[in-house]
Amino acid sequence: MGNIENKYNKWNEQCRKEYDRIFPNVKYTIWDGVIFPEQYAKSSLKIMFLNRESYDPDLTEYDLAETLREELISGVKPIFNSQKKLRQRLKEYLCVVNLIRTGELMSISEDTLMNRVMETIQTDNIFNEMMPSVAYVNVKKSDGRIPSYVTDLRKNTIQGLDILKKQISYFNPSVILAGNVVDRILDYTDVEWGENLYVPQVKHTICIYQLKINENVYPIVDMYHPSATQGWMSMYYLELFRALREVEQSHPNFWKGRINSQCFNG
Repeated sequence: MGNIENKYNKWNEQCRKEYDRIFPNVKYTIWDGVIFPEQYAKSSLKIMFLNRESYDPDLTEYDLAETLREELISGVKPIFNSQKKLRQRLKEYLCVVNLIRTGELMSISEDTLMNRVMETIQTDNIFNEMMPSVAYVNVKKSDGRIPSYVTDLRKNTIQGLDILKKQISYFNPSVILAGNVVDRILDYTDVEWGENLYVPQVKHTICIYQLKINENVYPIVDMYHPSATQGWMSMYYLELFRALREVEQSHPNFWKGRINSQCFNG
């Protein structure tokens, strides 16, 4: 085990202990975090998926990042195998966000991107390529419910907000892809916000904010949860593409400035 992974594991263990002190009476916790710490730290593009909550039908406690890592390494079954929409959406979003890393964001056409996405979702290659540079995090980590209740999510997020802030600061992602957690959840906490990067007045669209933690800002793309099944979601990745481009047009070299960010400090 390398020095980076050792450092991450020690920090992660302490963070989990702190979380358990905050939530001493929960039935079960699905812990989360960086999937491959060594690769994540060395990756030029660091991605955080930030969703609402995880749940297990058997109320079983486990480590989500560790589970995803083992599934990717073993290849016995595809990750998120039982969540077909989620699998497809994550592939689409990774394909789009990868344009930041490759430098193609402003040069690729929508038609070319659509063809690339269609090819991408046919295999799991993009998971094997990009999941090592991913952190997978939920705002609510304990006692997940089906369906999720917004009031419960808000209460839990407020109570555990320091842990979420610590994760974001420590992971220092290049971009956070959030599944509908800002206006209905985080806005009900005391988090600070920097400049709004992209907030159009169109239904079903995507907003890009800057979450502020200890004077540092982190771009957070808030959109519908990747498990959403509405028909118009089939082309939703194009909205993500357009939103990222709009930010780059209004803030030249913004995304380039998020490349090669340092993580695991503090």
